[in-house]
Amino acid sequence: MTYETLDVRIEDRVAWLTLNRPEKLNALTPESMTELRRFCTETDDDDNVHVVVLRGAGERAFCAGMDLKWSEGLTKKERIEQGRLGEKTFSMLERLSVPVIAAVHGYAVGGGLELALAADFIVCSDTAKMGLVEITLSARPPYQPKYMNGGEDPDQPEFGGSAPGWGGVKRLPRRIGKARAKEMLFTGIQLDAARALELGLVNSVFPADEFEKQVAGLAERVAAMNRYNLRLVKELVDNEYDWIEPHPS
Repeated sequence: MTYETLDVRIEDRVAWLTLNRPEKLNALTPESMTELRRFCTETDDDDNVHVVVLRGAGERAFCAGMDLKWSEGLTKKERIEQGRLGEKTFSMLERLSVPVIAAVHGYAVGGGLELALAADFIVCSDTAKMGLVEITLSARPPYQPKYMNGGEDPDQPEFGGSAPGWGGVKRLPRRIGKARAKEMLFTGIQLDAARALELGLVNSVFPADEFEKQVAGLAERVAAMNRYNLRLVKELVDNEYDWIEPHPS
């Protein structure tokens, strides 16, 4: 498998899926979305993959969300369609047969956090900063990001509202509860690793200098399990099924 915006490496039953645009903080583009969907299709049929680890290249970010160049160039029609593209893409990742672990370091904001939320669970470095910050783009100073220089949010319609469009508004409440999700969504606040752990957004926090080793150990343990059992357990949990009497062999 060859990609332009991703780096994919399969070793010892683990698929290491790395967003590979570090110079752009691994921001997402239409090409990223297309390649993520291709990865999902190919991986779902690969018996050699027992677990996927999703991460970002470079030292600064897991994923900074939607690429600004992509966002700024969208027509009104394309602005609607990019929301559908992201939601469909992240849903494919969420529905992968095997477990997906998001390994977050640095920034995971906006669409970047929405991508991580499509994983089965998140672990992070103590450098992580996470939030669904979209609402701040149309806020009054000092809460609007400084890079916007008081400009208008291109996603804010003349009438009506705008909200995170890649699945975060449904996945975040499932992860941390409605009240806590609303606080994050209403304020656009960015959580540090300790607060993310306290809220249950992440399962574990590892020191930055141990992060890769800890993630590798976790992936190795999951990968050691029977792939069919992993698939079955994921289906049972996600669909809230009971497994009362296994089929006889």
